[in-house]
Amino acid sequence: MTPALTPLTGREIALVRTSLTVVAPEATEMTVYFYAILFARYPEVRGLFPENMDVQRDRLLRGLLRIIDLVDDIDNLVQFCSRLGRDHRKFGALDAHYPAVGECLVASLARYAGTAWNPEVAAAWTHAYTVAAQVMTEAAADDTRLRPASWEAQIIRHEDRGHGIAEITVEPELPYAYVAGQYVSMETPWHPRTWRHYSPAHPPRADNTLTFHVRAVHRGQVSSALVHQAAPGTGCGSDHRWAT
Repeated sequence: MTPALTPLTGREIALVRTSLTVVAPEATEMTVYFYAILFARYPEVRGLFPENMDVQRDRLLRGLLRIIDLVDDIDNLVQFCSRLGRDHRKFGALDAHYPAVGECLVASLARYAGTAWNPEVAAAWTHAYTVAAQVMTEAAADDTRLRPASWEAQIIRHEDRGHGIAEITVEPELPYAYVAGQYVSMETPWHPRTWRHYSPAHPPRADNTLTFHVRAVHRGQVSSALVHQAAPGTGCGSDHRWAT
């Protein structure tokens, strides 16, 4: 654990978990409100998120629930938040964005917790978020020294395999190291900031190209674009992710 981190006390853990239980029935509405006030107060962060926020709102809620689930397990909390911090690099997240998110998260929780909210609960949530944000920013800083936030790639082959499936081969501008079982998250020019995960369909190659078998799913923005709109010469972005 990073020496500067101060784990939550048993009292703080109980407070954040209890208050989260209170807001759980309105969790979906709370996340909508969170993004509304975040974009209103800090409009400069809107460009970090996809145009369609439905999936992003669900990810925020699941991430929040996971952090609270791990709040008394500091080793796994650090591991989870470190992964989030590295992952957020591809969205362009900066250290200065984290306080804004924390402020709006606490404000949203306060609104939906009602009478269960008080200064002690607010302090506990602020502490919990501060710990998570610190781990994320430090992990992102460490990752910056090791690899780019994303790899730009060009589609060099696109073959229709029928039944809504395409075999797509891309050539990254820089070598992209991976091993069997790894997955890659990809975005397309048609839906910026919308990323989906795909596994390479082969072992690493000497020429650094990667081939994916992509099935267009119903209402799938990225998969449909890759299958039906992409063509040789189209660019796409990839980030470095490991299968878990």
